[in-house]
Amino acid sequence: MIQVSNLSKFYGEKRAITGLNFKLEKGEVVGLLGLNGAGKTTTIRILAGFLIPSAGDAQIDGKSIFEHPLEAKQKIGYLPESPPLYEDLTIFDYLQFVGRLKKIEESVLTEEIRKVLEKTNLTEVKDRLIVTLSLGYRKRVGIAQAILGNPEVVIMDEPISGLDPKQIVEIRNLIRSLAGDHTVLISSHILSEIYKTCDKFLFIHKGALKQELSLKKLEEEMGKLAGWEIGLSGKTKQELEDYLKSQLGGSDSLAYNGLFSEEHIFLVKTSDPKAFKEKLFTTAIPSGIQIESLKKQEVSLEQIFMEKI
Repeated sequence: MIQVSNLSKFYGEKRAITGLNFKLEKGEVVGLLGLNGAGKTTTIRILAGFLIPSAGDAQIDGKSIFEHPLEAKQKIGYLPESPPLYEDLTIFDYLQFVGRLKKIEESVLTEEIRKVLEKTNLTEVKDRLIVTLSLGYRKRVGIAQAILGNPEVVIMDEPISGLDPKQIVEIRNLIRSLAGDHTVLISSHILSEIYKTCDKFLFIHKGALKQELSLKKLEEEMGKLAGWEIGLSGKTKQELEDYLKSQLGGSDSLAYNGLFSEEHIFLVKTSDPKAFKEKLFTTAIPSGIQIESLKKQEVSLEQIFMEKI
């Protein structure tokens, strides 16, 4: 549904993005992730037809955003980081205005507005002036205008930034509900905001695509980087350390966290936790070692983020 080929953008000598290549399938929700200044907003704006690239191409359902801009843009709903709202209008009047800009036929416009109001949970407040709305509701209105007319592609730039925890959950669920009916591309610099909202993640750094991961692969990576806190007793610290080293693979790591009560606490990181645990439980007691505790230390999403860039 979205095909990006060797996309680059320069501002004079400054490189914003260089040689981006990626593809989004129909119905996917994809996260474009990177630190502030990584090139996310530039990429989003080019795909939305707001900026012209220095090189490369981007196609929306087979239509080049540069060679056939009108046809391509008709397939896109766009939400910039700051929703383009007219504060002196009510929500309904604003969506009616947007619908006319999108050339939705008057005979179906009211019904289309009703559908997006229901989907974004705005029906009960449709007659309120936008100036009176909280940031969370403004984001909802922004999403409503983006999906009005049922575009095949929805592009959102930092849709959850600035929201409180309750609003984040609500907007995250709303975005997830778009999957299947729309192909959705979301930019963010905070992985935890859109984790499990997306089907896959594109990690971008200094204008270049560093890695592409599916949600399943991301969770596998989290499992590999997770640590295990192990409390052992029955032998000296050095003997326990030598024992654990004998159970680990060449790429695994071991650190000593200290003596608590009668337990020596170690932190183990292993690429194959299942095999390590099996070895631990089958060899510890025959070796005269007691397993006092075993606790998984989850890796944070931010650690994964930094690992990928």
